[in-house]
Amino acid sequence: MRGLRALNVGFLAGFVLMAAASLWAKKMPEMPENFGQTDWAMANYKEAVGYLKYLTDGKTRKKMLAVPEDKRLETWENFWKKLDPVSATPENEMRIQYFARIRYANENFGTLLEPGWLTDRGEAYIRLGPPMIIDKYTMRSAGRDLEIWDYWTAHNLYLFFLDRTGVGDFYLLNPEDMLEEVFYTQ
Repeated sequence: MRGLRALNVGFLAGFVLMAAASLWAKKMPEMPENFGQTDWAMANYKEAVGYLKYLTDGKTRKKMLAVPEDKRLETWENFWKKLDPVSATPENEMRIQYFARIRYANENFGTLLEPGWLTDRGEAYIRLGPPMIIDKYTMRSAGRDLEIWDYWTAHNLYLFFLDRTGVGDFYLLNPEDMLEEVFYTQ
């Protein structure tokens, strides 16, 4: 009986640890080495166009999705050609930077329910780049954390993120200050 009780306690402790670990788990989409590059985009066209959410409107993305398969490469390349800041180079610096920001957001801002690029902090990071300063305030008694992202010197902007649930799911408290339809290169 004593051994059975010890076994049950051990099982219960393991279950509690597993459940607690899942609370801090992050939803992370697969991002292969060639993520954001043309070969990845052609193999994952619908997903790739979806990632353009912070660069273009829904109407443009819908048009891109409607093109026949044999026109996808041309459509994709033309979209990025318009955004290329240095057309004299073989790389498209904007595309490289944009997908690097998405990768960073997915690796650092994901939650249990959403990949990082779809969270409020992820969107801010993708649109505006890294903030000049991040002030973090831990309010353990309330079980919440607050982050203030300072874009003051670059964009005259402060963004306030609150972890309302206590598990790292930050919400933007001042969404009216987010610059809509904007992507800054830094």
